[in-house]
Amino acid sequence: MASFTKRGDGQWQAKIRRKGWPAQSGTFKTKKLAEAWAHKIESEMASGHFVDRTPSQRTTLRDLIETYLREVTDRRPGETSRYAERKRLERFMREEKELCAHAVANLTPEQFEAYRDKRLATTNKSGKPIAAGTVKRELSTLKRVIDHRKRRLGLIVNPVNAEDVTRPVVNDERDVRLSPEEKQRLLEACEEARNPWLRPFVELGFETGGRRGSLLSLKWNDVDLKARKLVFRGVKNSRTPEKIIDHTVPLSPRAIAVLDSLPRSIDERVFPMSENAFKLAFRRARKRADLMHFRFHDTRHERVSSLFEAGWSDMAVMAISGHKDPKSLKRYANLRPDHLADELAKLEEGKSG
Repeated sequence: MASFTKRGDGQWQAKIRRKGWPAQSGTFKTKKLAEAWAHKIESEMASGHFVDRTPSQRTTLRDLIETYLREVTDRRPGETSRYAERKRLERFMREEKELCAHAVANLTPEQFEAYRDKRLATTNKSGKPIAAGTVKRELSTLKRVIDHRKRRLGLIVNPVNAEDVTRPVVNDERDVRLSPEEKQRLLEACEEARNPWLRPFVELGFETGGRRGSLLSLKWNDVDLKARKLVFRGVKNSRTPEKIIDHTVPLSPRAIAVLDSLPRSIDERVFPMSENAFKLAFRRARKRADLMHFRFHDTRHERVSSLFEAGWSDMAVMAISGHKDPKSLKRYANLRPDHLADELAKLEEGKSG
């Protein structure tokens, strides 16, 4: 049964004590508001649907972000991921002090919609609008922050859910495929580089679909030419980013030949060069080949697309690429129109036969 007490500051305090449930209390401007709140809580208790919101009323969004930084961000295996997420969340706390001061229980989708719209109308240091992809990543990060403690805080709904806070539309799909002639031109331009590791690095990108970071950190003790495989350690993992995942990739005959031709480096890395050294050398090679639109990550798209064109199943391609989600995999599949036309021709030949 609820009890109501008028406080000296002109407010009303409601207290609820019910067997089998934690005691609840709240302070309101009028007795009517206190009675309405008590009736709602007692109804939820009677139906067995009550959720104790006290922890979320005592925890601010800033508290939640700081907890997330300690318990999740700082434990991520990838240094780049740790740095990017920490920088993103620290900027949010620095620029959104009012929103961060709110108790988590009082956060609403409308507040994050307002944040989204404000960010999209903001320009960066170069005077360009903040990219839609940047804002989308920020909202996704804030959702993960709240999800991390959602159950413990007694939250029923995450106020940053995509269902309630529409994400900006991002057209980040890449549809870049090189013709055999363009690919050869690129490799020859890489061969001309002063950096002796550039061509074999790019070739392995085409042959394994490995990310730049995975190839740069690849060590010889993770390469087994006899077993025709290598292992990428600590690969990118969006589902459980705090978990370290190692991905085994089978090697094609060309990949084996490339690796077999390389000298063993002193520090046990297959490619003993820095990320910046690779970026500069690859940029110059693209310019020589007149393929400035081609990014190294497009070699990953090329590998996935070529496997699909060869008739491989989704599961087989995912075993090569390391994707866990078929939807993400499909973004990498850019089938050539001439390949599709050839397949249509085969259908016609089958009918006529």
